Amino acid sequence: MMIRQGAISVKLGKTDAAVTDFPGVVALANLGAELGLFDDLDRLLPAKERKRGFSNSAAVFDLMCIPLSGGSCIDDLAQLREDAGLRRLLGRPVMAPSTAHDFLRRIRFDGLAALEQVNRQMLARVAKQTGTTTATLDCDASLFISSGKNARMSYKGERGYMPMLAFWDELGLMVHDDFRNGNASPGSDALAFLRQTLAQLPREVGEVNVRSDSAWYQAELLDFCHEHGHGFCIGADQDEAVKQAIASVDEEQWQRVHLCSDPADPEPYVREWACETVHTLNDSAHPYRLIIMRQERMQDDLFYGPYAYRALITNMDLPLEEQIAWYRRRGQCEQRIGELKWDFELRVLPSGDFFVNALYLRIITLAYNLFLALKTLKLPEQYKPLRLKTLLFRVLGIPALVTHHARRLWLKLPRGHPHMPAFASAIA
Repeated sequence: MMIRQGAISVKLGKTDAAVTDFPGVVALANLGAELGLFDDLDRLLPAKERKRGFSNSAAVFDLMCIPLSGGSCIDDLAQLREDAGLRRLLGRPVMAPSTAHDFLRRIRFDGLAALEQVNRQMLARVAKQTGTTTATLDCDASLFISSGKNARMSYKGERGYMPMLAFWDELGLMVHDDFRNGNASPGSDALAFLRQTLAQLPREVGEVNVRSDSAWYQAELLDFCHEHGHGFCIGADQDEAVKQAIASVDEEQWQRVHLCSDPADPEPYVREWACETVHTLNDSAHPYRLIIMRQERMQDDLFYGPYAYRALITNMDLPLEEQIAWYRRRGQCEQRIGELKWDFELRVLPSGDFFVNALYLRIITLAYNLFLALKTLKLPEQYKPLRLKTLLFRVLGIPALVTHHARRLWLKLPRGHPHMPAFASAIA
């Protein structure tokens, strides 16, 4: 017999029970306390003149909870504020949207440096708990759209901001950001940004490698990495010197590279070749390894020929195919930026004030890093690849009843929920 769907007839009622659809706040708050996040926020952010209202840690955590609970903007704090179960779990009300804007304006000048220190402490504690001593830094700039009065037109033809971002590949965490206006070049002040990023890493990190696109194809940056013992692999501009290097390659020097992993393709490797030579930038003191790749064009081009070329410059000595594959893993950086924009709702920044937007980005960065730390440190292995929206649906956003019993706060989830063990692991 076919099962059909019809209308649902119900009577609407109300309950005084404290119900929440964000019980995952317990796991996030407990991990934040374990990592010293709240103590650092209260200690480092500018103190209030009057000892009343929301502390710095409470205000920042409420802002972090906007994307972590599935919200999209500061105004969504109003809905969280009406969540009786969430209020009982926190032991306090969630702050109002107007209070959140006042908080951001209050700390706008001094808060950036303090939040940078807070994030640095979190990185060190997560690295220590995981025993991570190698850092592969993926660095890239990306446009964050804004219609604010201070936003500038970018090279993409849209107004907004162009922050430079650095991610720690082994942990997935965001290490550093430099908030810039939309008309900033992605390659401007690259060496200064790299120095600032390196300063955020724990002292226990003994090996650092750097990946970026051709915006960082700069002699002073490459020489800095080489002279300080940092490995790098950077996309190379196809300037005249690189074009001459490509033209000088003999046909027998090209070797087929086996980078495609699609078993359904009968000839998955025939379209891509690579070779390598030595190249020195005009202002550089050192020669570096130049890897040239060519790929067959789908249709022969009258002006550009049958092949499309790309180049990488590196001081690393991995085998050719392994080096190319290692560099291509920097594509995860673009995925992480996409998560910040779409999962953590940074597609459009909330203010017309440059410094408020810079603060908000850094606070949401803390939320992003706390979420990643939760997956890394608390959740079973099968949950670690999941993005925020999926994990909210399966674990952090299970509807739950919050009660007091025997002088304890109880969180009651639906009996038999398939992801109950993961939730129990998250709050353990």
